[in-house]
Amino acid sequence: MKPKEIFADAVSASDSSILIRDLAKIIKQNGIPLGERRFYHWLREHGYIIKGTCQPTQRAMEMGLFEIVERTVQRSDLPPMVTSTTRVTGKGQQYFINKFLG
Repeated sequence: MKPKEIFADAVSASDSSILIRDLAKIIKQNGIPLGERRFYHWLREHGYIIKGTCQPTQRAMEMGLFEIVERTVQRSDLPPMVTSTTRVTGKGQQYFINKFLG
């Protein structure tokens, strides 16, 4: 198998998810001139992320490309705040790597 195929298979089998920023770095390391901001712009233009936010679209969630991780942040003088982070699943990593490198 080609090294890229081996990498893609390993990523898809992984249970862990990564930040969109980290996926942009992986794609850039494979020779595609793409940074975090350009990748976010590309995701918005192609309908994977809602414009004006970092939240994935319903279609992208149904495809299993993203997951949303919610955390509660305790603040000393204010009530707790819930934050959400969009992460790319193993399936999403393989999908986007194949899209750019394939």
